[in-house]
Amino acid sequence: MEDDAALVARAQRGDANAFALLYDRHVNAIYRYISLRVPTQEQAEDLTEDVFLRAWQNIGRFRPERPFLHWLYRIAHNRVVDEHRRKAQQNLSLDALTESGRHPRDRDPSPLSQIIAQENVQQLRTALATLSPDEQTLLTLRFTEGLSFKEIASILGKSEGACRVLQHRALKKLAGKLELAAGVAS
Repeated sequence: MEDDAALVARAQRGDANAFALLYDRHVNAIYRYISLRVPTQEQAEDLTEDVFLRAWQNIGRFRPERPFLHWLYRIAHNRVVDEHRRKAQQNLSLDALTESGRHPRDRDPSPLSQIIAQENVQQLRTALATLSPDEQTLLTLRFTEGLSFKEIASILGKSEGACRVLQHRALKKLAGKLELAAGVAS
């Protein structure tokens, strides 16, 4: 199996099949990242496709000294921020959240598991929405995608130390929001 660097090199020479392999390899990670930051599955799907369209259109600008997935996360981060700015004047309803942060191609859990997951994801999305875009990105990349501080620092354009401090502050804020939500639910 070819690594990302070889596939990117082929894609930069115009090989659409190589880019399709990159898409297949990374679409679920990008979708999960985006789906935790937008209110609907449809919006997450649209933004995910837009990320890959932009990546294909700009593949010639990709610099191989960074991992390809980090570049995709950066595009996704920028698209989510742009989308939030675009919709800042609209009142987004969190009641419309119905998905559990998974790509539609993933296997569906049992109905009971889906209901519990939807409630948990809704509470998490509500709490995450109160954090800054950088805090949201850091927590998603760290805990959903399992990236290291070094990788996240590269994506966010910050030092590893700054990312550690940002994580500490974001987790503290998130814990407070989730405790408040749990207290309201009781």
